[in-house]
Amino acid sequence: MSDLKNILSEEYEKKQPYAPVGIDALIQMISEALDMPAVVIEEGQSYRDMTFTLEMIPEIEVSELGWSDVRTPEGGGQPVKGRERQLLENYLANILGVTSGEGATRGLESLPDQLKKLSNFAADPTAYLEKTGSRSKQVQQAISLLVFYKTLTKIIANFNASSAGFSFESFLATLLNGVQIPASGAATIADFYAGGVDGTPVSLKLYNEGSVEVGGSFADLVGDLLNDSKKNEMTYLVVMKNLRGAKESLSGTLSFYQFKFDIHNVMTILGKSKPASRACCILPIGHDQELEMGQTRQLPDVETPARIRASNNDIQAAFAKNLSELAPEYAALVLPRSAGDYERDHFKYGTDEYLDLAQKQGALRRYSDLRPNRPAHRAMAQILRGYEGLQELPDDVMKNLIRSIDIAMRKAVDVVLTQKKDRKTQIAQVLPSLAGYKISKSAKDEERAEVIARIERDAATSVTFYNDLEEGNVELRKQALMKSNGYLNELQFSLNRTEVQERAPLMATLEVGPVAIQKMLNDTRELLNSQVFEIFESLRNLSDNLNGFFASGLADGDKATAAIGDAQKIETKTKKAKSDK
Repeated sequence: MSDLKNILSEEYEKKQPYAPVGIDALIQMISEALDMPAVVIEEGQSYRDMTFTLEMIPEIEVSELGWSDVRTPEGGGQPVKGRERQLLENYLANILGVTSGEGATRGLESLPDQLKKLSNFAADPTAYLEKTGSRSKQVQQAISLLVFYKTLTKIIANFNASSAGFSFESFLATLLNGVQIPASGAATIADFYAGGVDGTPVSLKLYNEGSVEVGGSFADLVGDLLNDSKKNEMTYLVVMKNLRGAKESLSGTLSFYQFKFDIHNVMTILGKSKPASRACCILPIGHDQELEMGQTRQLPDVETPARIRASNNDIQAAFAKNLSELAPEYAALVLPRSAGDYERDHFKYGTDEYLDLAQKQGALRRYSDLRPNRPAHRAMAQILRGYEGLQELPDDVMKNLIRSIDIAMRKAVDVVLTQKKDRKTQIAQVLPSLAGYKISKSAKDEERAEVIARIERDAATSVTFYNDLEEGNVELRKQALMKSNGYLNELQFSLNRTEVQERAPLMATLEVGPVAIQKMLNDTRELLNSQVFEIFESLRNLSDNLNGFFASGLADGDKATAAIGDAQKIETKTKKAKSDK
């Protein structure tokens, strides 16, 4: 901390421009000095009347990238952890146990117990902390738990649905010592592997409680169930939000549910879902054929067309190639220059920014109507004019560039759509019995009722056939799934809230929001002695004074003096706390 005082003094003398300093780096310095705060409380110690507010709780930057456990092909796939992930792991280790090696306790199987700990603390911090050991251990636990709840609330309160989902995914992966799976190009529907790269695949779903619909591509689900290395299973972790207010006024709960699809139960689960989802289960076993005495239904011994797989990365590569041919002089200015070039995500297939400009219907989406004077054309022109080298582009050239972008993306998507259409034609020729199960929105009520009745009847027969296959025979079940209606015709499955709750009992409910955290703070106030209070208060004041000092162009001497004083207080109190350990 002496170094900080010297830096401040030197910079004030230099009066050089500088960027505002956040509290994160300072928190890390204090955490390291305290070995993740473990402070001895002196019995009978008094302290002045202080208000312990949310701002005084150490804050970890919310960052999907920073929390990711990125593994490199070099060095045997060793983890490369960002600073934010290391900070979060250090706090979580105090609460939840070590992350790896002998005594590790942070795989998926530990989640119910971990959530119970977190819930018990929120319900009665005093009772929870009394069971954790020494007073110094209690302080360590209290601060770590408060950091956990503050970070969780920040994710839920301050981000839109999409961003919150990604950040929550990173947060949960860290909680379970997990490894995140890149969304683009992934050959799995899992979001992360809990317990490390060889751990349990988990698909995480964060929904408003009133609009739960857990589902996705049945073909992708089957693809995971065919994976022997992952035990032919996929775990779904479903978190339902019941929230009121926003940001500072946010309050409510997160309820956690967990269930598992495996190669043996998947047909039984979906065989009880709504008709459009139940249609995934139908097998080509001649439902309309009358069986003679002693006959049994059989899967046809026919070759089915291979599945057409085209990841977001594949389509992006085709788009980039097409655009480079159509507009070679401008392609490099439009296309993302690297994986982290988020500024150009409007021109990276599958990103949220791309979808803002894309057609709203269909799994494979092109850009919306980009003809001149259409809203999408105007929006894209405005975006392009913000890029270096395109600001002064004449209107006629801009129109041609946008047209080239449109054609390049349509060609990339249409190739895949044509391949999928050809495959469906082949399937209809090889397995015609899988036709006739589509529920048309435009059909008359009696026609819809007839199709639904057929789906319910044939799905029930197919589920019984599947479950009657030799028990435990994974290979037979694999063959059946690869000839199912949902796999071959790439249908979507879904489970609503009631169906999820029938499959998965409630594991835990966590309260989130500033009001809930303030209650936890109030309940732990007596435990956190003057040293801890004053360190956090000085940290907050130091951040404010530093930012004021730098915002003034290093001209505000009062702010500099106050910041140096704050740094001195932090240094003194930190040394005292460390010596008292």
